[in-house]
Amino acid sequence: MVFGWRQPRERASETGTSRRLRRLLAGDGDPARDGRLGREDVAALARDRSPTTRSRIARKFGRQYDELARGGSAELARAVLELLVADVAREVRAALAESIADSPALPPAVARRLARDAIEVARPVLERSPVLDEAELMDIVRTHSWPYALAVAGRSGISEELAHALLDVGEERVAARLAGNLRSALTRRVLERLAEEYRDAPTVRERLVRRPALPFEVLERLAEAVGEALSWDLVRSRRMTPEEARRLVTALKHRVAVGLTARDRDQERVLRHMRRRWRAGELSPDEFLAFLRDGDVLALEAAFAAASDLPPERVRAILTATDRRPFAALCARAGLPTGHYLALRMALELAEACFREGREMVYGSDTARYVCEQYEALRADPARIEALLDGGGPAAEGEREAAAGRLRP
Repeated sequence: MVFGWRQPRERASETGTSRRLRRLLAGDGDPARDGRLGREDVAALARDRSPTTRSRIARKFGRQYDELARGGSAELARAVLELLVADVAREVRAALAESIADSPALPPAVARRLARDAIEVARPVLERSPVLDEAELMDIVRTHSWPYALAVAGRSGISEELAHALLDVGEERVAARLAGNLRSALTRRVLERLAEEYRDAPTVRERLVRRPALPFEVLERLAEAVGEALSWDLVRSRRMTPEEARRLVTALKHRVAVGLTARDRDQERVLRHMRRRWRAGELSPDEFLAFLRDGDVLALEAAFAAASDLPPERVRAILTATDRRPFAALCARAGLPTGHYLALRMALELAEACFREGREMVYGSDTARYVCEQYEALRADPARIEALLDGGGPAAEGEREAAAGRLRP
């Protein structure tokens, strides 16, 4: 056996195999200095038939396969491909699969064989091969272990039927990858199923809320799930009592007073702490809501300052302003998903309205929908975000009045 390839009916000699490669590389002239197969590779195989050397050749062959499969070398390229696919060393097959996964010229039978190999071999083919059809993918998802479904969940153009098959696996990691796969436009039914079945899974929820143009019903359900995760009834029920409003408004006003009368000795320490957490990726959107829920306005200011790269004083002014457009820009700069922005804005506006009216208020569904639509549009307009954070742009006549008119006592 040479190169580690299985040949049950005939034993290939080293000379015979080298002759095959020499025919394949005929006319290649220069060595493989540009990553292409060359005569140096044949010489290397004559000296060293280890899996490492065979893997290197398999990678080069895979990168050149589309070119070799055309013209006079097609038959020989197919023969070498079949030898590599049958190599006894898994690392050789994995190297081939990684380099050939994107090829539209890969024979379907070979693609199917690689896709059902060990997961290290199958993963790139399941993720990227344009040759595999949906029936084959569905069968693999249903008959193999969850890592195979995890690979399929990263493909582009996933259909509704395939998406449901992936969710039928019942594995959170598969659902999370599907939710975060922006190369596939998931249908409303799939999005609603993700929101419902994984409402208590932060990894799924955080990726789902970052998808563009989510239906409002999905955003609303996700906001309720955030409220449940935070044990914050306000977010779940969209209503606030006078006592809750008083606590929140008092906390905000207190921070303004502290900022105006004396330097807060804790501010710089908290800001440094939040900046470290933000850089380390440890400051989640849920925590912004938790700070507001707990009345920890200092931590909320510092979190926004760290995430938006704005001075705490500017963040404080935005949080306490009656015009909510700069607040939307602040949340967009900080990268907060639409569902979390809705919950934050709802809390601030309910507190303001309830404190002013002195009675329990409800945030209506039409108000929530309007707020989500405006925020989605703003996130797609970086210039508008910068203008609002810089204090530019005319006042939005009627915007606050229209929103207030939709808040029901």
